[in-house]
Amino acid sequence: MTDLIRFLIIFLMIFFKHKYVEAPEYVEIWVTWNVGQGQWVSHIQSDSCSHYDVGGEFGSFKKIKKALLTHCGRKLNRLSISHWDYDHFSNLHFLARQLPRLCWLLYSNYGTQKASVQKLLQLSIPQCPQIKNSLFIWVPTEIKNTNDSSVVIESQGVLLPGDSSIKQERQWVPHFQLQKTEVLILGHHGSRTSSGKILIEHLPSLAFAISSARYARFRHPHPDVVQRLRRAQIPVIRTEDWGNIWFKTYPKRQKP
Repeated sequence: MTDLIRFLIIFLMIFFKHKYVEAPEYVEIWVTWNVGQGQWVSHIQSDSCSHYDVGGEFGSFKKIKKALLTHCGRKLNRLSISHWDYDHFSNLHFLARQLPRLCWLLYSNYGTQKASVQKLLQLSIPQCPQIKNSLFIWVPTEIKNTNDSSVVIESQGVLLPGDSSIKQERQWVPHFQLQKTEVLILGHHGSRTSSGKILIEHLPSLAFAISSARYARFRHPHPDVVQRLRRAQIPVIRTEDWGNIWFKTYPKRQKP
């Protein structure tokens, strides 16, 4: 038997063996972009990217543009806006220019009458096709201000409450199964009016919290919030200190 034939036999044995074994653990990537006082979180998958708010300070898009296009430029990009405060949607017009395959997943209906918001909604961004994933959504009904209009999302163990207040947290916490939530994007960038005791008590598996803000100028995350989390032994990671914050989740593959 020649060496070539022996090699082919071994290759085929390995190929067919691995073809039928269980696939390795599936890994997905998330990033909280360093956009200053604002929020932009992206969930990067093999064939798509989901963006939860696309805000930030003036000039922040230029800082993340290269990395963003590298990971999401040729993929389907789903867009969700928690509420219509400028620091949560300020980069939308830049995003629409750069990503040809951009579609709306959801947005808050409160505040859409604003002229600035109407201009964005009139962009040629289609609705996204329906998707099957573990996306849990809470839409507020009692709204007194823009922050209280925040749509809350939990996906793959990541909780994104927008600028939802402690008062609102008491309403939506019972509607979520938060036992396995591992990452909290701090509400209102770490303001003392968000991330209350009740919410933290309902997050037994929380590994860390992320503050997308600038303490040097806006005093976020607030020391009271940091102290609440410290009592629960939850570290706070700040984009101001670390830049873009990348982390992984390990969702279970859905059976075909």
